[in-house]
Amino acid sequence: MFSLRGLSWGVFALWASTAFAWADPVAQVTKLSGSATLLRDDATAPLVLGAALESGDTVATDATGRVRLQLIDGSVINLGSDTRMAIDQVISGGIGTDRDVALDLSQGALLAEAAKATPKSRFEIRTPKAITAVRGTQWGILSDTEKTEVMVVSGRVGVRKNEVSGASGVALTSQRGISVTQAPLGDSSRWGEDRFAALMTATEVPGPEIGFDLGKAPPLNMTPLPAPSQPQKPQRKRKVSCFDPDDDSCLPPDRDKNKDRDNDHEHDHEHENDNGGGSF
Repeated sequence: MFSLRGLSWGVFALWASTAFAWADPVAQVTKLSGSATLLRDDATAPLVLGAALESGDTVATDATGRVRLQLIDGSVINLGSDTRMAIDQVISGGIGTDRDVALDLSQGALLAEAAKATPKSRFEIRTPKAITAVRGTQWGILSDTEKTEVMVVSGRVGVRKNEVSGASGVALTSQRGISVTQAPLGDSSRWGEDRFAALMTATEVPGPEIGFDLGKAPPLNMTPLPAPSQPQKPQRKRKVSCFDPDDDSCLPPDRDKNKDRDNDHEHDHEHENDNGGGSF
């Protein structure tokens, strides 16, 4: 027999399972040097070694910070100093399975090594200027608001501009790179060892590394961000209805000044009359 109570419990169970699935960790900090910050919803916390990250989190390093992340699909991400990356989405059943990974690098230096996955899988990293897509590859990105540099250490990377233009992308192979700016996408070229060495130096994370184990992730001390201040609306002046035209409180400022001048003039005239209407 149909039960409303049973339906309510089923809806609650579905909601709960969805909520907890959304909060499942998708990455872990396996190496950390210097200072970095985690932003999650409307809260922030200092990033610590072993911390578990979720879809929707943003990691930001300062001038001293460097971080290595391992995703649940086995991929590894190194973030250099003064770098900001958001984990838009990570869906995977584990190493070698289908995956759907979307990361957003708004600024800084990144070195990624995508683990092997099925042919229909997706692994994309977006920047303000470019979108890179791979399967099993090691590649690096240097990005700011004006330019994105993409270079492939090994494997193959597809690069296209981060805009709706209909233009086709460029395929990069090992030891090749490309700079993406506001200009139309050009051809890739073979980059020198010095540029690759600079990328490795910018994304190297010193210090000890821990094994990937989300079950041992430490708790995070999340602190709510202060609420943004709301601009005060200007107060509207209350319109006063005047029933007595001689009431001083009802007179506009200009009329008050005129009335004061009239009173002063009348007072001076009375004073002259008291003194005989003239001067000595």
